[in-house]
Amino acid sequence: MLLTIGASALLQQLLPAWPLFGGVKPPLLAALALYYALRRDSRDMWLAVVTAALLQDGLDLGVFGPALLAFPMIGILAHRIRNEVFADGLVTQLVFGAAIGVFTTFIAILIHSASGQRPFHFGMASVRLLSSLWLGMAVLPLVSLSINKLEASLPQRRGYGWQ
Repeated sequence: MLLTIGASALLQQLLPAWPLFGGVKPPLLAALALYYALRRDSRDMWLAVVTAALLQDGLDLGVFGPALLAFPMIGILAHRIRNEVFADGLVTQLVFGAAIGVFTTFIAILIHSASGQRPFHFGMASVRLLSSLWLGMAVLPLVSLSINKLEASLPQRRGYGWQ
């Protein structure tokens, strides 16, 4: 789990921030936090959420805290409703992907504008929110499929904490 989070942080930093999308990068770490919140117990969920949030905030240019505020909220909500939703369904992943994209970007815009670090422009904020909606919808199904295949290929070891 920690290896996939570290690899996703590295990939997220290496992917370009497209000007067409308002400089938003694909939310790989948020998608991983949501994936583990929907499929693991609470201990593993908290480990994944806090690690992903620390990496997201540590590697982002800006104030420290938007991901530390958004990721636990996403994790708590997803972990609470994980028995009521079909986590592997495409529609569920599209809706949740859009939600994590918009929510994390909204929290980041609020914190950056409140701290005075980045000015708030309604047009740019709208472009970033719409871009994060589409990128979240594209990223979460891909992350879920990749992690499912990765975990299926790992050997099952009993009592050692692999799965």
